[in-house]
Amino acid sequence: MSFLRQMPAEFMQRTSSFTSNNEKQRDSTISTSSNESHFKTLTNFRNQIKSGIPFFPDLSTLSGIVDALRHSNAIDDRKLLLEHILTFLANLPKGDLETKLQNAVIELLYNDLPHPPVTYLGEKYAFRAADGSNNSLMDPDMGKAGAPYARTVQQGNPLPSNQMPDPGLVFDTLLKRDKFVDHPAGISSMLFAFGTLVVHTIFRTSHRDFNVNETSSYIDLSILYGDNQESQDKVRMHDGRGCLRPDIFAEDRVLLLPPACAALLVLFNRNHNYIAKRLLEINERGTYKDVKQLSDDDRRTQDNDIFQTTRLINSTWFLSTIFSDYLSSILGFVRSGNSWCLDPFGEIRQTDHTLCERGRGNACSVEFNCIYRWHASVSQEDEKWFSELFGQYFPGKRPEDVTVEEFMIAARKGHASNPDLTQWTIGQVKRQADGTFKDEDLARIIQDAISSPAGAFRARGIPSNMRLLEIMGIEQARTWGVGSLNDLRKFLGLKAHESFLEWNSDPEIARMAQKLYGDINRLELYVGLQAEEAKPVTDGTGLCPPYTISRAILSDAVALVRGDRFYTTDFTPYNLTSWGFQDCQRDPNSPGFGNILGRLFLRTLPDNFTYNSVYTWFPFMTPASMSGFLGELGDADKFNFMRPTAKKGISVPDVDDYKSVREVLSNPERFRVYTAARAGTIISGPGFFIAPEDASIGERERLALVKVLTSGTSGVASIVDYFYKKTQELIKEESWTSVGSQGMHTKNVDITRDVLKFVPMYWACEVIGIPLKKNSEDVGFGTPVQEMWDMLTNIYSYLFLDIDESKHMNMREKAKKDIQTLLDCISDSSGIGLSLSFTGVLSTMSHIFTIPNMHDEFISRFIKLGYDSNKMANTLLAFLVGTTVEMSQGLTHLVNFYLGENRMIRTYAGKAVLSSKEEAAMQSLVSEGLRLDPSFRGVYRAANGLQTFDGMKVKGGEPIFVNIAKANMDPQEFNNPQDVNLTRAPQNYLFDDGCQRCLGSDLATKIMAHVLRAVFGCRNMRRAPGQSGRLKRIPSDMMRTSTYVYLVDDDKLTPWATSMVVQYDAN
Repeated sequence: MSFLRQMPAEFMQRTSSFTSNNEKQRDSTISTSSNESHFKTLTNFRNQIKSGIPFFPDLSTLSGIVDALRHSNAIDDRKLLLEHILTFLANLPKGDLETKLQNAVIELLYNDLPHPPVTYLGEKYAFRAADGSNNSLMDPDMGKAGAPYARTVQQGNPLPSNQMPDPGLVFDTLLKRDKFVDHPAGISSMLFAFGTLVVHTIFRTSHRDFNVNETSSYIDLSILYGDNQESQDKVRMHDGRGCLRPDIFAEDRVLLLPPACAALLVLFNRNHNYIAKRLLEINERGTYKDVKQLSDDDRRTQDNDIFQTTRLINSTWFLSTIFSDYLSSILGFVRSGNSWCLDPFGEIRQTDHTLCERGRGNACSVEFNCIYRWHASVSQEDEKWFSELFGQYFPGKRPEDVTVEEFMIAARKGHASNPDLTQWTIGQVKRQADGTFKDEDLARIIQDAISSPAGAFRARGIPSNMRLLEIMGIEQARTWGVGSLNDLRKFLGLKAHESFLEWNSDPEIARMAQKLYGDINRLELYVGLQAEEAKPVTDGTGLCPPYTISRAILSDAVALVRGDRFYTTDFTPYNLTSWGFQDCQRDPNSPGFGNILGRLFLRTLPDNFTYNSVYTWFPFMTPASMSGFLGELGDADKFNFMRPTAKKGISVPDVDDYKSVREVLSNPERFRVYTAARAGTIISGPGFFIAPEDASIGERERLALVKVLTSGTSGVASIVDYFYKKTQELIKEESWTSVGSQGMHTKNVDITRDVLKFVPMYWACEVIGIPLKKNSEDVGFGTPVQEMWDMLTNIYSYLFLDIDESKHMNMREKAKKDIQTLLDCISDSSGIGLSLSFTGVLSTMSHIFTIPNMHDEFISRFIKLGYDSNKMANTLLAFLVGTTVEMSQGLTHLVNFYLGENRMIRTYAGKAVLSSKEEAAMQSLVSEGLRLDPSFRGVYRAANGLQTFDGMKVKGGEPIFVNIAKANMDPQEFNNPQDVNLTRAPQNYLFDDGCQRCLGSDLATKIMAHVLRAVFGCRNMRRAPGQSGRLKRIPSDMMRTSTYVYLVDDDKLTPWATSMVVQYDAN
């Protein structure tokens, strides 16, 4: 019940942007008091019934009890409140009291469920129809392409067309641009390029019948996918993979829009194909197959399933951009670094327990068609582009000399001039031979739009070359019979304007409008919207549009998406797949305060946008404006404000032949660890030897540490014994028994998640002296093992693996924070700091009673190296990072590899003691297993000065990718490379920057051999049945460093193995 008391306060916190502190406190108190009253009513009733105290209620008391039950958002059913009411009801005598109480209970239960149902099963309802039909289950034709426009507002004032001023005169007097004015809030023209795509997605007025909308009334990216089946078929590949034809789109009107519109739409095409490829690779339900193995019918079925699922995901990307980037800029939140956004998608319970409607359909109205005519925002660059386009269609003519009929004829000719959409161009930008546009051309167009300030909303702000479009808009609105501006304002609950001067405080504009229209109530909607006074720059406004438009667009945004079944009731992980469901979600913690387009740029134009650029994360704001806003927030130093330059021509080469790979890895003075510079930005001081600036110093520090580590009482023997016993211990602790086992019980254990993941970490932390505990709920001091794992994988990933560039900034900040946490932990717990914290004292005391005292022996020898406290901490941090998580990954790969038919490992593992020869054989099994299924594919190195090898020249500082996995399969070095061969020379194996480089190959393979010995020493060790016994991984082409990527619980992709259940027999 505590949730009931907390909910109002949480809600008020979420809406704090719109209330003052005093109002928030007052409203929260009222809501909390009301909710606590409901809670108290229910509790008193339950206690009285349970205690047997006589209860003699009147009808108002009983109504209060049912009302309290109805208003509880999260009733604790373990308290049996409803059951107590029903029990009481069952014992009431027949009569008015019993009837009214029963009716109230029935109404409550009936309202638990939606009526009629909100969604149906089956492919017909799971996917969007090409024409938008079937979105509304109750009215399948609502909002589909080809349906009539709706009317939202009842006309209240007569506006006869024969008494309205001439549209051309109206334009020349109130709308025509007299000068260009930069947008006052720093909005870029890219915002309006995206907004134009939104508008063209939901509005396409038929030229044959102005009452008909030829596209759907839903945010479904129909401009990309087509608004009927015929146009959709033209953009699809139909190849069994669900892909679109490269870089194409269905909407020909986009060709007559500024180039940024088409360029941005092409990126959504690329995003579709990226998503489709991932869905096929992940194959969540196991139904997709290699297209070469499919019959024609099966290929069509698979293609449609992937295509339609991908469209749901990609359309949600488009929608998420609207509610993150777009609305954030419109409301001005981006200026203040606020990542809050409207969330109109979820289930809402009314005060009477009924559900607020959602997913019931939408039909675009003529009033909102008029609202989205934002031509005053056209930038100077786009105005010039329109002038050039106008000149192509009407050479030698002025805008005021072209008639509507001439314009319509020219538009039809333009649309018919090139019906082959694979040949469409973007302005003067041509396609390449493969049908795609050059990345640098798309990036240039988009970055030009980001750099260009949009125009300010204002009267006399629309470019003269758009005169005909505005005249047609005015005439069309009159033909539709839309109401006046005041009719719309009254409908929206806004105060009606009482004078032209109230409508626009500019005396000249107000006077001219009065001369044209006479009475403010006769001011027609189209013109009244465009020329109304704009909002100033203030909290809650960034678009700064005319006042009425500002209010209307928020209402329309909510109606558009809340009425769309595919964004509400049918927006589920099942319909979009688990991976797709999370892929299209916004991250409120992204560098752009929830920005989506930044991810799109980095995914589709990775060589032309950078992870820390304002062009990437704030495309709807000009870089100049964001420099000021980020400076005020104190975040300017995190971002690059220069225009990104293309990375073409400096792509990172692969080194993958055995000889060259060995040469690179064997000469750290010539080829240093590429991420050493990155490590230097988050780790200060010497000692971090796994990513050193000076390779020779790093190697000396590494060798010194290994010597300290292996020089104890029992040396290497004690280390491998620890791993062997710890693995056995964790297997025993984490195993569970299958129900129904008789005699020989079957034990199950998630060998990856609960054992191999943590064994190296337990050892390294034991050596350093860091106390660990299983989870945060456990009593006592110590870091939870999962928390330690998360920190170490994040640091290792940031330093040594390819990472998603859209997560680079966040990963860097987290790695920096994690490193400081670990350094503090090392200094406090190991005893190397200047003073021990309370936790460190307890940790040190605990080691006094630990036998053998691994930590104290190690630290006593380690201190003798003579390092200062900072270098000691950094050295131990390097040891912790370098010996744990990569080893865990390798161990999982080894167990997975040897769970096959290879029996050699079981032969050795079954022995209580291994001879030196048998131990060497186990080490060879480790080396062979990692050669055939390595932890990671390779590493990056950077040349120190100009380097030449194997005919390749690498300039100083330039990176190369060293493909160790491929080199280890070289048949000239490894005869029959696919086979396990224990006679191969140990010195021939190549390895990455993990545990073998940190500890040395001999020690690392010995450790791993004894872990395998513990695992395969379990009787009849085998995979668990079905998917549980398989690694959830797919081949990776997203990251060079990883051969595979793995699926975590919510189907996000990670380079780290997550889960694999095995079984074994136990008495």
